[in-house]
Amino acid sequence: MNANAPHRHPAATWLGWLSALYAATFFLGALLHTGIRLPLGIAVLAEPRIAPATVVESLCGIALAIGAYALLARKRWAWAAGIASHAFALAGVLLGTAAVAAGRGPHSVLNDSYHRVMIVVLLAGLLALATPAVKTALQQRSGGA
Repeated sequence: MNANAPHRHPAATWLGWLSALYAATFFLGALLHTGIRLPLGIAVLAEPRIAPATVVESLCGIALAIGAYALLARKRWAWAAGIASHAFALAGVLLGTAAVAAGRGPHSVLNDSYHRVMIVVLLAGLLALATPAVKTALQQRSGGA
């Protein structure tokens, strides 16, 4: 790292790694909604086949992966990417929650629990990104485009 580079707030790194983890969970959800069953030894992860959920979860995963890349690579656009990716994924989760609540898809403990957890963590990420210290640290990038 350049000695003249601005101080990197630790939350920026954490948000990058968490965004990457969230992206992976969305990709796993998209895979499960294709009907694939994943044996995990004593349990099997399985969800009903729901094509729209596969599409939305894939798009959320892509958005969060881009946000994670920007945050971890210290891109000048990291703050905007972090905000946009979290907001996009939150909108996708809220859409899925509303669809299931409206009877447009089956309930499952895994899916319902995942939606609840992701609403909380994505909102927490947005709040963290909105703090003045994190916003300033991310907007003072000396990194590339």
